[in-house]
Amino acid sequence: MGRTIASITQTWQEEEAALNRFKRALRKNDQMLLDELLVLSRLHLAEASYASNLYPLDMYLIAILLEVYKQLKAIQHELYDPDQDKDRARLKEEDIFLKLITNCLETSGEQVQKDASDSEKEELPVAEPADERSYTSFEDAP
Repeated sequence: MGRTIASITQTWQEEEAALNRFKRALRKNDQMLLDELLVLSRLHLAEASYASNLYPLDMYLIAILLEVYKQLKAIQHELYDPDQDKDRARLKEEDIFLKLITNCLETSGEQVQKDASDSEKEELPVAEPADERSYTSFEDAP
């Protein structure tokens, strides 16, 4: 004796064959996207076998919708993950700390260079200009 009800896999193959004409009418990019959606619907064939009261295409559409929604939630979780915000804040703090250290080292390096150049200036004899001021001009002032 054979089965009286087709298995879920056989039903899925029939639905996929029915979509072939529609698929051929689509652009190449859209055909590839439809193939991906059909693969997503295959992921839930076992679950669909329990929903015998639904039409087969409805089950596949719900399975596709479920997978797309899971992907959307994963992306949302990745974008708005509070742990990542903490990691980003920590990295930002570390970045600020590294910048401060770098600035401090650069400043101290400039200070060391200034100190070295100041000591070089002190070692060189500096000729001071002759003082042209005299008290005579001061005494003549009103």
